[in-house]
Amino acid sequence: MKNYYLHIILFGILLFTTNVFGASYLMDPMPNKELAPDFTLIGMDEKEHTLKDLEGKFVLVNFWATWCNPCKIEMPTLEAIHTKMDNNKFTVLGIHVGPGPENIDSYLKLNPVSFPIYIDMDIEYDWGVPGLPTTFLISPKGEMLYRAVGKRDFSSPDMENFFSKLVNDYFKNN
Repeated sequence: MKNYYLHIILFGILLFTTNVFGASYLMDPMPNKELAPDFTLIGMDEKEHTLKDLEGKFVLVNFWATWCNPCKIEMPTLEAIHTKMDNNKFTVLGIHVGPGPENIDSYLKLNPVSFPIYIDMDIEYDWGVPGLPTTFLISPKGEMLYRAVGKRDFSSPDMENFFSKLVNDYFKNN
């Protein structure tokens, strides 16, 4: 009988660790691939931008804030994947949620990034952002393909391979 309970406990531990630490947990697939809600936002360049401006390439949209510690930890990994990928086919877009450009400027002076940062006060609700950071992968057609809630290492070899395969498969077939 003891042996039976031991097997059940070991099976439960194996099942838990496989689900929590499995390599398949890079980003969660979006169930219906709806079109991402369009927006018009002001960028740090003080110009208006829309999501449609980026149509034709994959866009990794990251909702973040300067007050969010996991967001700040994640930011260098977003910069790393942005610089590794072909930006004609894949780009990163940071959407800052919360107070305006002063806080963002201060942060970016210490932690510069080469991808665009837009300022948002409320579109995260249209996108269904449950918390920060939240990141969406948008297809070149504007479909919401994947979502990651919480901090990720977007520069990991697994993540880079994941993005590269999606990009290469899409542009090979279209």
